[in-house]
This record gives sequence, structure tokens and C-alpha cells, in this order.
Amino acid sequence: MSTEIPVTYRQGVRKTLRAVIDLLAIIAGLVAVVNLFRLGQFSPAFIVTTLLLVALSILPAIFLRKSKYLALSGGLTVAGLVVTNFFSMTHLGLGAAAILAFPFYMALCAAMFSRKLTLLLLGALGCAIALIAYLFVTGVLVSPDPKVAEWNRAVGNWVVLLVALMATNLLIITLVSNLSRYWKETQNEATDKSQQFETLVDYAPDAIVIYDIEKNHFILANARAAEFFGYDRDKLVRGLTLVELSPEKQPSGEESATLAQQRLQAALNGENPIFHWRHLKASGEEIDCEISLTRMPPFRQKLIRANIADISKRLADQKQREDLQSQLAASQRLETIGQLTGGVAHDFNNLLAVILGNLELLQEEPDTKKRQDYIASCIGATMRGADLTRSMLSYARRTPLQPEVLDLNKLVLETKNWAGRTLPSHIEVETSLLARLWNVEVDPGLAESALLNLILNARDAMTDSGKLTIETSNVRIDHTYQDSRNEVLKPGRYVMIAVSDTGDGIDAEILDNIFDPFFTTKSSGEGSGLGLSMVLGFMRQSEGTAQVYSEPGVGTTFKLYFPAMAPDPRKAPAHSATAEAATLQGKRILLAEDEEEVLLVLKSILEKAGYSVTTAASGDEAKEIFEVDQEFDLLLTDIVMPGQLKGTALATALRAINPDLPVVFMSGYAAEATVHGNGLRPEDIRLMKPIMRSDLLAAISKALGTVQSTAQPEP
Repeated sequence: MSTEIPVTYRQGVRKTLRAVIDLLAIIAGLVAVVNLFRLGQFSPAFIVTTLLLVALSILPAIFLRKSKYLALSGGLTVAGLVVTNFFSMTHLGLGAAAILAFPFYMALCAAMFSRKLTLLLLGALGCAIALIAYLFVTGVLVSPDPKVAEWNRAVGNWVVLLVALMATNLLIITLVSNLSRYWKETQNEATDKSQQFETLVDYAPDAIVIYDIEKNHFILANARAAEFFGYDRDKLVRGLTLVELSPEKQPSGEESATLAQQRLQAALNGENPIFHWRHLKASGEEIDCEISLTRMPPFRQKLIRANIADISKRLADQKQREDLQSQLAASQRLETIGQLTGGVAHDFNNLLAVILGNLELLQEEPDTKKRQDYIASCIGATMRGADLTRSMLSYARRTPLQPEVLDLNKLVLETKNWAGRTLPSHIEVETSLLARLWNVEVDPGLAESALLNLILNARDAMTDSGKLTIETSNVRIDHTYQDSRNEVLKPGRYVMIAVSDTGDGIDAEILDNIFDPFFTTKSSGEGSGLGLSMVLGFMRQSEGTAQVYSEPGVGTTFKLYFPAMAPDPRKAPAHSATAEAATLQGKRILLAEDEEEVLLVLKSILEKAGYSVTTAASGDEAKEIFEVDQEFDLLLTDIVMPGQLKGTALATALRAINPDLPVVFMSGYAAEATVHGNGLRPEDIRLMKPIMRSDLLAAISKALGTVQSTAQPEP
């Protein structure tokens, strides 16, 4: 790793010993100079000791400066001083001041050499002093000072000196040796841990760097960081800033420099931010990373450690999984088309059965009133088919709800009357409707479709005979209610519709899945599995819920809860569309529709209402007609038509000629019926096919009435 190596114990000892040896060399030099001035006091033999002092203590300190010669230089220096001290003792005996230096020499030897060698040197020192003591006691050596000479002849004085000196030296040797050993062990342990940490960091799978905010550069980087960024480690450390390793902007669109400062400041504040970042390699390649930041000690500095993980492969794998999931979902959608086709065909066949049966009766029925009833039944079944389509699109979130204020009792009776013809004779139908039922505001078509779905399910559950009961009631919920499916009802007033049958019931094992999309207990082709899920989806959109209660062998009850509303007495009564249309008779309408049968029906309805209608089979034809004759009061157009001009483009083209032209759009597809943009105006009306006559006339009347009240006179 690229980092500063701290001064170790061994390095410190070497520097200290070198300084001590240099100091001893200086002392030795001073002693040599002093000896030269004392030649008159002592014998010329001092010349020899002075030369030894220079040779052993001064010259090695000057010429042996390398670390590998440290022990040799120190040993020679000590030896020179010891020889000089012993020479002084042979003249002065106990009066030699040099005796006080021996403990220091032993401490220096203990620091430079092993404990065993130092003890051997101490033993030699003791023997040498004992020999000198013997020579003074026997009179072989005599001090020039009479008082000192008398002191040197006393054996007891030498014994005290030798014991005190040996004890002191032994104590110093033990102290220095033990301190040296413990310091070495601590240093070895610290060195091992430091090396382990450096190895752990250097060979980590993630890039690890330490960033100095005040110096604005990296002060450490492991090998993975150098490989990751593609720079030499020396270049990376103290050579590049964080901003230089990042593109100008991050994927979020924020400036890298600004965002980096925010992240670093968060780490300085004690947080541990983990975030997605895009780095810039030496090659110019941008790479996605996940970075975690942590503040590093010492806290007197602003150091931030960053762990940088390359997540580009993870993101690529994630995208691949998402692509596979999309492909799987597409495959599953293809698989469910067959189920959906069978279920929709089943529901439409029920409606077609009503239409077919009534038309056949209509052929043979001479009674005018009954004929009118049959016709009304056919119209009702046709509208039920349109509502079924709208229910499917609503489940797919392709069409919005169109809520109205309803009396659900009336809805139940109307649905029972027309749907009752599809029920077999062995099923008895009974209603229990609460008087003064609260009004609700829901989409009438989808509410009727939900009720029809429950009625048909009840019919299918009773294969032999049974009883179907439809009841309504007012319900108050005082506290938030949550059922076993985690469906939540907020406190308030609700209107409940319950549909009960005396069929076989539903097993408890499948009761929790009964509202799941495409879940069905019917045979293939007899049900799509979407019915109940559409019911639940509609109820949720209406801020209500659906619940089921069942007991095998007894029957099943489905309950629909609609939020109740208070009646608004201020609401104005609806006006008859036919009456309004009567006031607009004679208005000219340009009708563009590519389906010939639909075109003829629409033309007949409008002409019977008193309008003058000009037809066109395409948008292009309608534009040609309008360019010749611009005296039309309204454009009624389909959205999707053959040719160059679709409905929206046709409206834009005609309004370029007449900006005040009102337009009513029609479509058989919900997404087109709710299209926005393309030059459309907020007041434009959009209708979804099939269109009831009353709805069509009301839309025409509204469009013409809006223009009359809002159009500005031409200048």
C-alpha cells in the first residue's frame, strides 16, 4: 500500500544509540585533551591510553556511520572508555571518578547486545575491579595521594564498592534488557498486525482509498483501486482529485463536484452514506459503482475512507433478469389469451342469447306492447355487452369511471328483470330491498356489470335447483374495519348489496384465491377467471370493497359495500336530450365514419332529431366536402379511419379553416376515446361506441349549446 511507514522501535533505538555513541566520542575527545594537560601529574603512560581512546572511541564513531556497524562502533567506543577508566583506577584506586561511569556502560551494552553477553561483560568488569583492588591492598599499586593510598589499602572499602557497583549494574542491565525485550515484542506484534491490515486492505475485492478533504487528494489507495481506475498508484495518490475521477454530471443529472461535497460532508458529520456513483477511468470509460464513506481517525484531520464496488455487472445482470421477466410475462399473457377468450365468449353468449330469444319472439308476436318490451330487452342486452367490454377495459385501467348518483334498489330491480330471462326455471329468484336506501355515486354500467357477474356465478353454483336471493341494506361502520383479506373499510355509511345462493359452496382452501385474476373453478372455455377480480377492482376504485362468505354444502354470499352519499337537493334535474335537440333542429352536421352500417344508423338518428346531415366515409373525404362548403355547425367524427386524416387530424384541419367549429369524437376503443392533445380542446366531447341515441343527442346538443354561449363574434 502507498502510505508513510512510521518510525519503528528498532529505528528509534538505532537513532538513540547513534546519538549516544556520538556523545561518548565527544566525551572521549575531551578526556584525551585533558590527559595531554595532565602528563606532568601522571606518567607518560597516559599517552598510550590517550592513543587507545582516540583509536577505539573517536575514530570508529567518525568512520563507522552505517547502521550495520552500529554495534561494532558502540562496542569499540565503550571498550576505549573502559580501558581509559581502568587506567585511571590503577593510579587513583577508589578515588577514580570514572567508577561512576560503569553503570552507564552496562546500560549501553544491554541496549546494544544480548542479555547474556552483557552479563559476561559485567562479570569481566567485576573481575578487573577485584584484581585492581587486590593490587592496591597488597601494596603493588600505590596512589600518589597519601589519604587516597590509605583508603585504597582497606579491604572493606573495595568490598563495598564492588558489591554496590555489581548490584547497580545488574539492576540497570535487568531494567534495560526487560524494557528492550517488551518493546521489541510490542513492536513485533504491532508490525504483524500492521502487515496483516495492509494485506487485508491491499488484496480486498473492492477499491479502497483514503481521501484528505483539506489537502483535496488521496493519501492512500490499495492495489484494487489502482487497477480499478487504471492509474499507477503513485499517480493516484497525491496526484488526482475526486472530481477528476468523475464525469461532469452523475446519472441523476446533478453536478459531480456539488454532489461529492454533499456526500463527503455527510461522512464528516458522522453519517455512513452509501450511494450509487459513476466514476471515470483513465481510459475515459464511465463505470457504475456503489460507494460507502466513513470518517477515519485521527479526527483532528478530515480523512474519509471510501469503499468502491464495481456494480456494472450487477446492473447488467439485473437488466437481463428484467428482460427475461418481461419475456416471461409476455409468454404468460399469450397463455391467458385462450382463457380470456373462452370466458368473454361465455359472458357474451349469455347476452346474445337474450337478444336472439327476444328477436325470435319479436318475429311472431303481433301484440304491439309486447313487441316494444322485446325491443327494449334487446337494447338492454346490447348495452350490457358494451358495459362488459368497458368492464374489461376498466380492469386493464384503460377507461375511467363515470360515476352517477344511483338508487341501488332500482339498479337491482332492472338487472333482475332483464337478467332473469337467462336464469333456468329450476332457480327461484327472491329480492329483499330496504326502503329508503341511501343513494350512492358510482358508475352505473360497472355496478350493473358487477351485480350481473355475481348473479351468473350464483346460477352456475346451483346445477340442480336452488334459490338466489338479492338484498340491500344500509350499513354504518363506526371504526376502521379490516377483513381476513386485509381489505380495509373506513368508518362511515355504506350501502350493501348481497347476492346469496344455495349452491355447493366454496372450499376453504380456495376461498382466499377467489378474487385473484384468472383464478376459476370452471372448465376451460366457461370462464375467464376475470369476473370476480374485475368486481373487486371496480369496488376498490369506488372506495368500497367486496367480501365473500361460504359454507360447503350450504351456499355462498357475496357482499358489495358502496360508500353512501347524502342526497343533494340543490342538484338541478336533468333535461331531456330530445327536448334540447328540438331547439337545435336545422343545424348542419358533417358526419365522418368509415363503417357504413354505423354511418347509416347515426345519420338516421340525427335526421329524425331534425338535423341536416352530410356524410363522409373518411377524414380525407370530409375535408374535401368542408373545403367546398364551410357552412357546417358541427363535426361528428370517428377517431380511427382509413386515409391520411384520422379524427383528431381532421378536426385540426377543419379548425384551421373555421376556428369556432365544435367537434364530437367517437371511438370503439377506450384509449382513443380519452385521447388528449393533438389540437383537441377541453370542451370537445368524446363518446365511446356503442352510443345510445339519447347520449348522442345530448352530446350534440351540449356541443352546439357550448359554442353558442362561448363563441366570440368575428371582427
